[in-house]
Amino acid sequence: MSYKEDDKPKDLIKKYWADGCHLIPCGSTRDPIPEYFRKKHPFEDDFGLARKWAKTPRVKWSEYIKRKPNKSDITNWYQKFPNCNWAAITGINFVVLDADTYDACMFVEESGITKTPMKQKTPRGGYHYFYSISDHIIKNTTGRLDVRGQGGYVMMQPSNDYELELDEEISSFSDLPKLSMQDINSIYDYNNKGKVSKENSTILATDGVGEGQRNDTLARLVGKWIREGWGLREVIIKALDWNQTNKPPMQLEEVMQTVNSICSGHVRRNPDDLDAGIHKWKTSEWQIKLADELKEIMDQEDPIEQQKKTETQKDPLGLKPFNNDFWEGMDAGRIEQYWGDCFIFQESRVLLVGKPKIGKSHWLGAFAAAATTGTEFMGKQFSRPLKVMWLQAEIIHEFLKNRVDMYYQPFEHDEELLQLGKSNLIASGRLRKNIMRDADMDDIAQSIDYHKPDLLMIDPIINFFSGEENSNQEVHEMLSRVDKLIEMFKVACIIAHHTGKERADDLTFMSARGGSAFAGWMDSGIKLLGTKPNITLFYEARNAKEPEQHNAYFDYQEGCFKMVQPKEGPDEVAIAKVVAKAMDKHKFYTRQDLEILARQALKEADQASGERAGRYAVSYVTKYLGHVVKVYQQPGKNTWYFLAENKAKRPWEDK
Repeated sequence: MSYKEDDKPKDLIKKYWADGCHLIPCGSTRDPIPEYFRKKHPFEDDFGLARKWAKTPRVKWSEYIKRKPNKSDITNWYQKFPNCNWAAITGINFVVLDADTYDACMFVEESGITKTPMKQKTPRGGYHYFYSISDHIIKNTTGRLDVRGQGGYVMMQPSNDYELELDEEISSFSDLPKLSMQDINSIYDYNNKGKVSKENSTILATDGVGEGQRNDTLARLVGKWIREGWGLREVIIKALDWNQTNKPPMQLEEVMQTVNSICSGHVRRNPDDLDAGIHKWKTSEWQIKLADELKEIMDQEDPIEQQKKTETQKDPLGLKPFNNDFWEGMDAGRIEQYWGDCFIFQESRVLLVGKPKIGKSHWLGAFAAAATTGTEFMGKQFSRPLKVMWLQAEIIHEFLKNRVDMYYQPFEHDEELLQLGKSNLIASGRLRKNIMRDADMDDIAQSIDYHKPDLLMIDPIINFFSGEENSNQEVHEMLSRVDKLIEMFKVACIIAHHTGKERADDLTFMSARGGSAFAGWMDSGIKLLGTKPNITLFYEARNAKEPEQHNAYFDYQEGCFKMVQPKEGPDEVAIAKVVAKAMDKHKFYTRQDLEILARQALKEADQASGERAGRYAVSYVTKYLGHVVKVYQQPGKNTWYFLAENKAKRPWEDK
């Protein structure tokens, strides 16, 4: 019997079975992920879950290590799980070298390891190398190159994205070459290259131990039982039962003291882990209601992956020292820049804010027209023509068309450039979608996947959000969903959002409705301030020097933003006139009173109105309007400010 690359799925499974393979059905990327599996891996995203589920057995597979599934088993599984992936248990008919990385593949191909005519390409771009059973026992080992031998399993074509490659036709696995002891030693050396040797730790005993090892062994056993999820009552029972196997047993008080010490220490170190079994007097049951058989299936994982997980438990975040090769190979130059110096780039998170009607949509439209044509915007050149998806919730299709035509007016002289820009812009009409609703999120994701934009614009974000915008927690949840889109489709994303009440000189992004959640999310920020026609654009960047603050106005005739030269410093006379106009001709003001009045008047005039602006404004009044505003200073007392026309009784005069 031969294995061919173009064999149909059912034929391949029949051939594997006929040649003695112990086959088991696994999950599939084409099937829904069971809820119990999601709850078992709460910190995995959907893609990570799908990859794990695709390699997880759907039956209790340990029993098929000793016995081969019969033909009716295979038929029933095929009918019950028509889309499933298939795996074969290793160490029975063959063993496999599992090379996940290019380096590991090159080691197998070029380092003198026995060649094999049968290999299988994996979804991650690595390879499985197949060998027949050796005279010596080969067990599962992990490292830079994994060995799948006794007690393991390996995914097989026709599983999704697995592809057999045969250099020559074989009739059975027994035709394959064997791994020699020299091969095994070479693999051991390769896996341990650069590692610091450590003394073997004492094996965790399950039987009784001698007098000098009892306390240490019990402490380790209690830690193991805590990790397994046992309740306090059950841990005590297990400890007492184990103690009876010691020669001699420990005193009862000593056993209880050790158990209490380890358990209380775990609780202190993990105060937030309220669902841990050890917090409860008795618990060894899953919160999910499952049949016992399903619980056993759910506990199954690839033994190689389990071993790797144990080896990496020292740092679940996978952080590496700065002298690690990971950092040596890091290069910021591989991140594609779109606009500005590290301001808008691949997968960047950009926040555009401003008060309602200040021109955020015009900014987005003009920006999109320049981006899609790869031309200049606000004095900065785009790196190339970008594909832009503009999801907006305020303008209907008919009116949006007129706007888009206006934004592309600067390119009417170049028909080729005009058509390039319009072909790169994907815009919605008044879209009614809620990012917090899974069905709507799926629609948005599928649309992005279909059009494959470089840049996503959501305008305004609040119209795509059903939560409370002043709740940081709910805003964080919404932004995490936006992050999913960024990560899944490698897009840069600009979200437009309104500001709340703010001073004219507030250059921070904390004034965005929802406050710190938005300000903390962004890589780069653009803020529109002031009043039309000339508005001020302020930029903030986390990754490089941001563009300089400048003034601009939107030219409706030409359909683009134009930068204007800012005035040199504030108009001090105009500021003084604003304050004088706000003064009451019947009142006398102390310095503090006039500063407060000045701030209020400047705010109403949409000018800078902070404490410093108030102090300067009073100085400008005395500097330029001495003929309008009079000043009287009482030695050692108040200084009074009043209008020259004020005929009321002076507060400093004796009664």
